[in-house]
Amino acid sequence: MSFLLCFACRNAVATGRDLPRIAYLHQALESLRSAVSPAVWAADWATHHARIGDFLTTYTTTDSRPRLVAAASEPDRELIHAMLERRLDP
Repeated sequence: MSFLLCFACRNAVATGRDLPRIAYLHQALESLRSAVSPAVWAADWATHHARIGDFLTTYTTTDSRPRLVAAASEPDRELIHAMLERRLDP
C-alpha cells in the first residue's frame, strides 16, 4: 500500500515539521506530471496530487509554500524521490 494513501485517511496527522516534506512532495508530484503520459498521470498520480494540494491549501498559504519547499532537507528529498520511483516498495 502506498504511503500516499495516508492523505486519504481522516485519522492522519501532520505537524508543522512535516510541512516542508509535504510541500516538497507536492512539487515533486507536479514535476512528475510532465514526465509521464496523461493516462499514467490520471491512473497513478492525479488523485494523490489533488489530496496533497487540498491539504496544503487548508494548512498553508500560497506565499509560504516556496519557503517550505526550500526547507525540506536533502535526506527528505531523497526519500521522497525513492518513494515516487517505487524503490521503497516491498
